[in-house]
Amino acid sequence: MANLFDRDDIALGIALPFGPGQSNFKLNYTTLDQAKTNIINLLLTHKGERFMQPDFGTNLRRFLFRQNTESLADDIRDDLSEAIKFWLPYVKAESIDIDRSVQNIELYTIHISITFSVTNDVTKFTTVTFNFNSTGGVSVGNI
Repeated sequence: MANLFDRDDIALGIALPFGPGQSNFKLNYTTLDQAKTNIINLLLTHKGERFMQPDFGTNLRRFLFRQNTESLADDIRDDLSEAIKFWLPYVKAESIDIDRSVQNIELYTIHISITFSVTNDVTKFTTVTFNFNSTGGVSVGNI
């Protein structure tokens, strides 16, 4: 099999956010960039949401409305680690940082930051951040 890593002439997938590129969509040309897109898709998909793949995704929306206890961060970290290991075995999560903070009584947020590399090149890392809030909003940073 040809080495497809770090080649600028072979696209590996569609990049997020969607936008114009050389073709109809902006494309990813490195495995690390495609892994970031795949992590975003995995974390933003709720288990049971994907047709014919009911176990694909995470339970992040359910965690948002649980009691804000010390074990919440560990439960989120375990759920994300299991999903990444099963669905994206080529991704090596270096750290999953979770910040649970109550900004005010009506707006509860969870900030998640995942630093990762791909198994073929563990010297290059990237980070993607997610901000979930009680109004149903999700923002993704470092795309």
